[in-house]
Amino acid sequence: MRKLQIVLFTFVVLTATSWAGAQTLDWQAVKKITPFKVISVQTQEWTRCSFNRATEDELFCQVVPRRLASIGNKSSYLMFAREDIRAVRIEPVDQSKGFLDLILASGMGAGLDSSHQPVEFAGVKVGGAFTVDLQYDRIQGKSGFSTEGSAVLPFFRVPGPQRDAKKKYIKLYAEPGLGYRAGGGAFGGYSSAKVMLLLISDARWGNASPYVEFQRRFPFESPLQGDNRLTIGVAVPICQGCGIE
Repeated sequence: MRKLQIVLFTFVVLTATSWAGAQTLDWQAVKKITPFKVISVQTQEWTRCSFNRATEDELFCQVVPRRLASIGNKSSYLMFAREDIRAVRIEPVDQSKGFLDLILASGMGAGLDSSHQPVEFAGVKVGGAFTVDLQYDRIQGKSGFSTEGSAVLPFFRVPGPQRDAKKKYIKLYAEPGLGYRAGGGAFGGYSSAKVMLLLISDARWGNASPYVEFQRRFPFESPLQGDNRLTIGVAVPICQGCGIE
């Protein structure tokens, strides 16, 4: 008798839980999901896919291979009956993954050279995975102009992917490069180590966003006689990895 009571109690709890889960699925909200949003659909198991549309009775989505260029990889279109769906949730996606397609930026800043003398400068940046910086500067009171090419290597973001695309985060890029400064004062050719911190949200790619850049320049003739610089500016970045993987 005791065992029968336990079985009946377990059955009632599971049935109530299943019924409650079915009741909390807001199908009207599911129908309003933006196309191409990454979602997870729960039936007997969870399926991750890109939302296409939902009718009164069915949900349609697409499973995209991670490498679209791979031979034999094809997108799979899925259909779920409404009555089989237990839950639908929108998944956070890292829109900042991958190299930049394009970045247009302008900034200005200051720093110190090896003699602890002030350095002032302003310039622009244009490119993508590889950028060109053009800058006017003054070192120890002498004007000059520098041209610099750098790789733009994506590293990490803080915080990680979030469901709210409007929440801001910091994306870090490393920028090793080579350049040449002409004008008053000794400098000439140099190598450069830079780190760029971009403040952005997943909803703001392709829009103006603030950035901060830290740089150390190493002249070829005297690597220890370079300068340290801090740039503050505004950039319009377009991300190659934006969207579903």
